[in-house]
Amino acid sequence: MKVKKTFQYILVIFACVLVVLPFSTAFNEVLTRFVENISAYKYIQRLFVPYMSNLVAGVLRFLPGLEIGTYPYGVVINGVDVRITWNCLGWQGFLLFGVSLVVGLRGNYNRVSKLQAVIFGFLGTFIINITRLVFTAALVGWWRGLFVILFHNYFSTFITIAWLIFYWWFSYSYILEERVAKEAN
Repeated sequence: MKVKKTFQYILVIFACVLVVLPFSTAFNEVLTRFVENISAYKYIQRLFVPYMSNLVAGVLRFLPGLEIGTYPYGVVINGVDVRITWNCLGWQGFLLFGVSLVVGLRGNYNRVSKLQAVIFGFLGTFIINITRLVFTAALVGWWRGLFVILFHNYFSTFITIAWLIFYWWFSYSYILEERVAKEAN
């Protein structure tokens, strides 16, 4: 029953995130501008963005109807430059993942299963972020317009939350194991 209660707490947290989504998007813009004004993002921009641009371009090459090129800070899709910045890398998803770990791993689980759950969650969140970047970039090549903006700003958060709900269900069902108390001899 404790697992059910913890899962309910996580769902409540995600529901709250959805309620404040419009406000968090506006706050995210303010936070992004603040970080950019103090130049704290430059290290991440130099180190990770070229790698992610190449990774996104590599996946996009498998999708039909797209001509793909790359440059260090983005991809070119059907002649349209799609810039990828440090803010596009999905730090918000990793932040939500981290917050959910604080609540979700509070139980009496053994260390190995906790480590497995964290690794599975980290890799899954990374794959979700890559998928989000690829799909957003593909939409630019296929349609452009308002749908791309709505997907970029809102729907991608829903995808992250859906992933985290699945992640916690899977972790509680198949990964996390209760600690076994050592029996006295």
